[in-house]
Amino acid sequence: MNQVVLVGRLTKDPELRYIPGSGTPVATFTLAVNRDFTKRDGTREADFIPIEVMGKAAEFCANYLTKGRLVACNGQIRVDNYQTQTGEWKNFTKVSCRQVDALESKKAASEGAYNNFENNYSNNIKENHNEPAFEPSGLSSDLDPEGFGAVDDDDIPF
Repeated sequence: MNQVVLVGRLTKDPELRYIPGSGTPVATFTLAVNRDFTKRDGTREADFIPIEVMGKAAEFCANYLTKGRLVACNGQIRVDNYQTQTGEWKNFTKVSCRQVDALESKKAASEGAYNNFENNYSNNIKENHNEPAFEPSGLSSDLDPEGFGAVDDDDIPF
């Protein structure tokens, strides 16, 4: 079985072209996909994967996706070969996608909402959750050390 699901960000706007003769639309772009591990210095590496989309999905990509958008791609790995002008054969690996889904709004992508979330999340982890603790005002004498108050049977509605 040859099936690939990728989630990443476009490195540039998709390029749309049409196959001569049939007129089938073809969109191509590169997807930056973060690796699932973090280095010791806290950085992550990304893989840059060439994507090809055909048909109506290609027109969707060209019309609605822009650089930086978070997308999910579902497709297959394809290995194509071509001959250079010198007569040498080269192999080229790409992902041929059947389905492309935008995972965030255009507005969120332009404002960098994902980056803000990522930075805030990683900062909270690095700070070891040094958030201010909730402290109730007007402490009562019937509170135990855990902060729970005594409940009288008459206070329970059932």
